[in-house]
Amino acid sequence: MRDQNEFMRQMLDLVEFAKTNENRITKEQVDDFCQDMKLQKSQLKLVYEFLEEHHIEVEGVTAKETFQAKEGKNPSMSTKDSQYLTVYRRELRELEPCSDEERQLLYERLLAGEAEVSHRVVESHLQRVVTLAAKYKNRGVPLEDLIQEGNLSLLLAVEELCGNPEISDVKKELDRYVKARMIELADEQMASKGMENSIVAKTNLIHEATKVLAEEWGRLATLEELADYTKMPEEEISMYVDLALDEIHIGAE
Repeated sequence: MRDQNEFMRQMLDLVEFAKTNENRITKEQVDDFCQDMKLQKSQLKLVYEFLEEHHIEVEGVTAKETFQAKEGKNPSMSTKDSQYLTVYRRELRELEPCSDEERQLLYERLLAGEAEVSHRVVESHLQRVVTLAAKYKNRGVPLEDLIQEGNLSLLLAVEELCGNPEISDVKKELDRYVKARMIELADEQMASKGMENSIVAKTNLIHEATKVLAEEWGRLATLEELADYTKMPEEEISMYVDLALDEIHIGAE
């Protein structure tokens, strides 16, 4: 659990495992998967929420599962998002308020290594995660995804800070973990969109090149001729031809 990226990878592996079973998984399967992580009950709750927010049904774990089932099996994504946020904000309002004095005492105990206060520290910072998520919601990532990832980063941050008396500002450090993950998520989304756009653009370029050369020469251009015309490597052209699934035709060498 010391490596945030490794933890996130394991959570995504768990999601993929559940998808092989029609987006369903049992509590026992989750517990077995997370056994080596040595998670506390409060930490497992965040794992269950992570699965739910990836539309994985965990049998008999949270009330949110029942709420979604009542709304129908296939609501639209925007409706699901709205429902999730409504329920989540209601849950936050039901949490016991944390005063500045209590929060400071919690921070001191956390840095002293008292792991039993970790859950309360996480609770005291959940509303802050929502506030931070709202600042990054216009970067291509849904608000509920930012909140979900922010909560997981919060959990990891609390674990990292427990027993670390060198930290001078716990709140600032928690914010740093959460914001770093949100920025990373937004960057991943932008990179993904950029890659998709690049693939489409290059595929269209090759397709247009084959048509232009076919009209000009009265035959299909070879791979070598396309490479010369488009200034792209032959291996890359071959890859895009394969991706196009018979939409692009080239001549024999």
